[in-house]
Amino acid sequence: MSKNERALPATEVKNRFGRVLGEIARTGGPVIVERGGKAVAVILSIESFERLRPKAARTQDRRALARAAFGMWAERADIDDAWLARGRARWRSKWSDE
Repeated sequence: MSKNERALPATEVKNRFGRVLGEIARTGGPVIVERGGKAVAVILSIESFERLRPKAARTQDRRALARAAFGMWAERADIDDAWLARGRARWRSKWSDE
């Protein structure tokens, strides 16, 4: 195990998940999750995860996510943040607290 790695039982990770995430964000080190004394999973910082993935896979995942979220409109150049804001403004409820 390297200096920043830490191994914790699955029960402790479950009970202290917020603290575990904070430690990962602070130290950058992964947390190895153990069940019955055996390593079963690793929780990584997003930076570590992105370094492990090839760039092509990250780009492809973003496109797939956009298609899943926006369907046939995902590839349209005329749909941008300004277009979405105008649409949301038109449909804002008069009963809203905003």
